[in-house]
Amino acid sequence: MNLVAHQLLSFNDKDLQIGNLLGDYIKGNKYLMFPDKIKIGILLHREIDSFTDSHEIVKKSASYFHSSQHKFSPIIIDVIYDYFLIKNWHLFSKIPFDIFKENCYQLFQNRYNNLPEKLQTKISYLIKYDWYNNYKTIDGVQKTLKGIGKQSKFDNNLDNIIPEFKINFNDLENDFLIFYPKLIKHCKTFLCSYSDIKISF
Repeated sequence: MNLVAHQLLSFNDKDLQIGNLLGDYIKGNKYLMFPDKIKIGILLHREIDSFTDSHEIVKKSASYFHSSQHKFSPIIIDVIYDYFLIKNWHLFSKIPFDIFKENCYQLFQNRYNNLPEKLQTKISYLIKYDWYNNYKTIDGVQKTLKGIGKQSKFDNNLDNIIPEFKINFNDLENDFLIFYPKLIKHCKTFLCSYSDIKISF
């Protein structure tokens, strides 16, 4: 899952959100240096990625792009699933998307000085270019994937996935709508295992 999903799956808990944001930047047991809820947020991020990457529905979604995108297919699904999350936002959040987005941006700015330098750079671009808003449209999805493609060390045509996206649009949305509730349930089960940490769902 991509940026928006990781934040929504933090269930409006600010420390979990920051931990989830840090997830890609804190490796190994370095998470142990953080306060308890941020630690759990980092572990939650890893749990989301592990559950998603290994799930058969997600693999099915990725298969629609295998012939042209090969190893980049899972990256495409991460971004596309955020698109479908926002498209179906009313099913998964009582907070309107634009308010949720601004709340996230404000939180990232408030905690900016406590973030690793690489993540600070990413957050600066995220807010400046309103990445969350990009995921709302197919053109924004293409723009996002084009940016990811430029950063890759390997040759790719990530900026040219829209024809396949449109062809498989209904199947991809159906895959997402089946998978995402399973992911929510998995995250809640994971968080409930920390019975000493109070989290409101």
